[in-house]
Amino acid sequence: MKHPSELRLPRDILRAPPVSRHLLGVLPLDGRFSLSVGTGRMALARALDSLPPARITGRAWLPSLCCASLAPPFLCRGYRLFFYSDPSRTPIPELLPGDVFLYIHFCGFPNRPVEEALRSLPAESRPVIIEDCVHALFSRGVGTFGDFALYSFRKFLPVPDGGLLTSRLPLDGTLAPPLESFISAKTAGLMTGEPAFLRQGEKALDGDGGTREPSAMGRLLLDRLPWEPIPAARRKNYSFLAVLLGLPALQDGTVPLGAPYRVESGKAELERRLRAEGFEPPLSWDAPPGTPSDEAEKLVVLPCGEGLEEKDLEELAAACRRRL
Repeated sequence: MKHPSELRLPRDILRAPPVSRHLLGVLPLDGRFSLSVGTGRMALARALDSLPPARITGRAWLPSLCCASLAPPFLCRGYRLFFYSDPSRTPIPELLPGDVFLYIHFCGFPNRPVEEALRSLPAESRPVIIEDCVHALFSRGVGTFGDFALYSFRKFLPVPDGGLLTSRLPLDGTLAPPLESFISAKTAGLMTGEPAFLRQGEKALDGDGGTREPSAMGRLLLDRLPWEPIPAARRKNYSFLAVLLGLPALQDGTVPLGAPYRVESGKAELERRLRAEGFEPPLSWDAPPGTPSDEAEKLVVLPCGEGLEEKDLEELAAACRRRL
């Protein structure tokens, strides 16, 4: 990559001492059960497996803007999938108390419209709520609304794996061993910066349905990687991009994974241009089959990671403008 990437391990990281303040210390864990797992996807699987069968209807609601990888954990457990739109524009559908309702803090922005809509429901209509905090690891004021909350460390840190599930319900701590083919390929990619290794690791993960322990390598790196400068740096970079591109200002406490940038003609050409100029979007979603919205095809998520400098962000903004 032409531009710095946060998905690269510092050369001397294995010699570094443990950080003085562990990342888990900033997450809202008080009064909840918690379980460390390999990925956010595995956290979702364990959340679904923790639900008493007599309590659920078999219906699951996902946002129209979501990643295709969210669907398999539901489908392989026999759920029927339904989709809902942004409740700030369209009322949420009629829900049953045994439905499972998942919502996302997309790109780290707290999803208050969904929370307000769910809060307005009578208690007898409240579904089981899964709060997806995978993009919002550092954002404040998230992770306590849902019955379950999902986290992933590898969206923000150069670790091969690492996820967390928090829950109002007791959790079964029985987990399979780490997936070696996934861990080794991801670690190789993080050490060398070679995207081919990273893609190989993701392919191995996509073919695996296990709910697994975090790896020893992931735990070691998480203990040593200096994470505390990340939130302020990401907020600063997003704010710089926001001025250049007319994006919404950040609210206090929001730490973005990336900057959502809408392209009415579709994301493909701009993503191609950005990659050609050395910028890798932190995520690019293909929606699950049956999604009634094409929103995922119109959003490009611009990088704003701590490895980028102002000159990089100026080049990034210029690349966005050149599409017009």
